[in-house]
Amino acid sequence: MAAAVSTGLAYVGVTSGWYQRCDQLACRAYGYANSGYVSARTHWLAMLATGHAHPGDPCPPLGSFVFFNTGRPDGHVSLVVQADPSGCDPNVIQVTANEIFDRATGNHGGVYQLSLGRLEGMYLGGHGYLGWSDPVCAGALLPAGARPVVTGS
Repeated sequence: MAAAVSTGLAYVGVTSGWYQRCDQLACRAYGYANSGYVSARTHWLAMLATGHAHPGDPCPPLGSFVFFNTGRPDGHVSLVVQADPSGCDPNVIQVTANEIFDRATGNHGGVYQLSLGRLEGMYLGGHGYLGWSDPVCAGALLPAGARPVVTGS
């Protein structure tokens, strides 16, 4: 899991390449070429169906995936790169997310680090958080020995 968090953080600062690819970005941290799901929403539904989801739980552990209803069909998922060691403060918990600040930065599919609380506030007036899941992906693994390529910076 430490390697996944390190990989996820390595993407922070990339300025392009991740437009509408949040699910792929989350799974890339764990060495997958893709997530294996059509969207973050279908990923969340699969996690619910298989018992890997923790609906509404405000305390996502390090390396987990957090899911959101964005008001759009595909939803959003992010990787937790910092947990709150003393509780469940969403302003202490840190995640990576694509596109969030693209308008302000002029990027297109950039990757950013921000607090879970700030990300929550961006979806459905702060009510879009669905919960977290274990970091389960169903996509193709990157070839053995391959390292995720961080591009677009």
